[in-house]
Amino acid sequence: MSDAVTWGAIAAAIGLLLTIIGFWTRYSDRITKAEAAAAAAATAAAGAATAAAEVKRAAEIAIAEAKREAQAAAEEARALAAKLYQVEIWSRDEFVRKTSFENVIRRLEAGFGELKSDIGGRLDRMTDRIETIKTGAPH
Repeated sequence: MSDAVTWGAIAAAIGLLLTIIGFWTRYSDRITKAEAAAAAAATAAAGAATAAAEVKRAAEIAIAEAKREAQAAAEEARALAAKLYQVEIWSRDEFVRKTSFENVIRRLEAGFGELKSDIGGRLDRMTDRIETIKTGAPH
């Protein structure tokens, strides 16, 4: 009987060994494929991270360039505003000086005085004509 137990144990051990070998041969392919897929996913994730980092760097460069352009535009606007102020001051000083304003007023007053004299003279002549017509005297 001891031979039967030994042969039974050997048969059970061989069966167990065949089962383990069968398990590893069937599932080792699945494990290898899963590891390959995990490695590919890790590589893709690393590539995506690299791409994201490159996009972030490009965005930072674009933002920095936009800030520089905005600063340059602001400086140009300040320079133009200063130049416009200088032109306004020059125009004010050149064209609206007190003495030139007083000269214009004197000319206007003299012109109005001449106009008044001229209108007064014409009114006097018209009045004389009307009087002449009223009295019936020949003109």
